[in-house]
Amino acid sequence: MKNCFPYKRLLVVALLLSASFEGLAQSGSRTVELQQTVVTANRSEQLLIDAVPHTTVLGRDVIERSQAVDLPSLLASEAGFQFTQNGGRGTAASLFLRGSAALQVLVLIDGVPLTKQDSTGSISLEHLMLDQVERVEVVRGNVSAIYGSGAVGGVIQVFMRKGQGASKAFATVEVGSYGSSRASAGVSGQSGETSFFFGVGRTATSGFSAMDTSQYPNENPDADGYRNSNFNLGLTQALAPGHTVGLRAQGSDGQFDADGGGFGSATDVYKGASKLASWSVYSDHQLTRDWLSRLSFSQGRERSMYDANQSAFPYESEALTRSRTLNWSNAVTLGNWLLTAGVESQRQSVDTNDSYATQLSRERGLLSLFAGFSGAIGAHSMQLNLRRDNADGLAGETTGYVGYGFQLQPAWKLIASASSAFNLPPLGYLYDPFSGNPALKPETARSAELGLQWAQDRQVARATLFKTRTANLMLYDFATWSFNNVTDASNRGLELSYSGRVATADLRASLTLQDPLDESTGLRLIRRARSMASMGASLPLGAWTVGGDLRYTAERPDIVTVPALSAYTLLNITTRYALTRELAWTARIDNLLDRQYQTAYGYQQSGRALYLGLVWAQK
Repeated sequence: MKNCFPYKRLLVVALLLSASFEGLAQSGSRTVELQQTVVTANRSEQLLIDAVPHTTVLGRDVIERSQAVDLPSLLASEAGFQFTQNGGRGTAASLFLRGSAALQVLVLIDGVPLTKQDSTGSISLEHLMLDQVERVEVVRGNVSAIYGSGAVGGVIQVFMRKGQGASKAFATVEVGSYGSSRASAGVSGQSGETSFFFGVGRTATSGFSAMDTSQYPNENPDADGYRNSNFNLGLTQALAPGHTVGLRAQGSDGQFDADGGGFGSATDVYKGASKLASWSVYSDHQLTRDWLSRLSFSQGRERSMYDANQSAFPYESEALTRSRTLNWSNAVTLGNWLLTAGVESQRQSVDTNDSYATQLSRERGLLSLFAGFSGAIGAHSMQLNLRRDNADGLAGETTGYVGYGFQLQPAWKLIASASSAFNLPPLGYLYDPFSGNPALKPETARSAELGLQWAQDRQVARATLFKTRTANLMLYDFATWSFNNVTDASNRGLELSYSGRVATADLRASLTLQDPLDESTGLRLIRRARSMASMGASLPLGAWTVGGDLRYTAERPDIVTVPALSAYTLLNITTRYALTRELAWTARIDNLLDRQYQTAYGYQQSGRALYLGLVWAQK
């Protein structure tokens, strides 16, 4: 198949949209300068407008305005993101970021890397609720030179809420369609030299029957429910000026009902559970005025269970994966430049068993060295990163990132970068008794980007042309009934993103045009859309705040034996009414137009749904 992607047309689109940003600036406030910061783009705090990689920050204010419940719902409107789900809330979900699958996107919680080492390889993001989340940062593109394996499509870092200032409490309750209910509560503050946060949350729904019986006629048409309990704990103790120690722990326990994917009978019952948890202990030390050092030890883990004993083909399984990390990071300020450097030792393990008495117990170690250099001279800024990762039983990988920015005018900045990345095979891909392949090679990727950024007051817009090629793509090979480096893949396209405040309205928008291809066949990669777009707005009107989110996803190919998944457009609306300074009533309608759509063949998504809630936050 001849591949011809319209770059000239994309450049025209970018230039036309950029021309409108000046008009937005004329109507917006020019008295408050943008001060939003980001940590993930280079492992150290910097202004968002100074980040070289295309980076998005979703703060607590954005989370509360969206009234989103889980992480996939929050990210679904962001540039480059797609989510697929086999049914309702809590059922198996997967993400694509710039066409890269979940296995190629690194997830961090407060700096703790989460990996899943069984034969699925994908972190269960569908169980990460937002009750205890302070903000989410998304860095797009190859950044393995900063974070190591898995950062091919990018990095998602979740920062949990923490305590500071006077003691405050909060609580939320919500009820809605499909027998849904949600509640959360927490307290935070500071007592002397000790800062603290503790919060808990509970989400439950009776669910709906997701299976399309015209596609899978033998499936059980019962509703599939979901229950989730989560918590977040944070403690920080100041030992002396510039020296602190801390503890962070969070967990999410999701239990779900599921369908059999067309292989069972109309009376089958399938159940599952995923328990995610992470914790870290750390110490921060301001060794000199210009040298900040952090030493941390952390663990991320996920326990997944599946129960199909009440089905035509009885089966059950359990998998436990852990990742323990010892990290020493340093940031040294040298005038206008920042030098970062450190060493990291990680131990990954997996333990699985099932009703066929099949077991897998494996572990491996990784040792990594990393360094970065970033800063600016006049109108010129740059970021350099280099990292070396050595994993037991595999050849070492060296990755690099080179980024350059040129300030064309006070509001306009030209950005370019080139980078390399790699992705280790999960232990299950290597050693699973049924599907493992010990000869599997890591995926490697190279990427180049050219971007134009406009930033003024509280508004940021960015257009990014990107091109990525991934070699040794790891897929399940039906010819050998095992995982193999089946093919190479490529993607190129344009991302547009905007966020800001015009007058009193908070606005967000994104557009993604891409061409993710399997290079061996010339066909588009499964479930990837060529175009996605979203628009969102939130407007205060006295005691009221009203908002809406419009999202479009183009048609996508699914498995080769079925037709393409149809394009769809979703409209969600939200409202909030301040009863008092501390108490507010909330409401939202998801899928207002009641569209029928699928993100995976055979599985319908939720129809129109109404949710009502009360939010209390101590001031």
